[in-house]
Amino acid sequence: MASKAYKEMQASGEKPNSEQPRHKQLIKMLTFRVVPAYLKEIEKVANHQNITVSKLIRTYIKEGMKRDGELTSKEEKDFEV
Repeated sequence: MASKAYKEMQASGEKPNSEQPRHKQLIKMLTFRVVPAYLKEIEKVANHQNITVSKLIRTYIKEGMKRDGELTSKEEKDFEV
């Protein structure tokens, strides 16, 4: 369900930026499901690397985007892991 601020932003044609109040910013999030067997394997890798599952997944996403040429050098710096 879209938030009121998001609907207002779409209607006005306004583009989100970091100078706007947080409630006006469009925050994009990625959500996905992992079957329990895969999650256990992901957790093993994260534990072996001594990092959280979340950080491991963000790192994989960033590395894939770099490999595919999806990130410019500036975007790469802005992409926090």
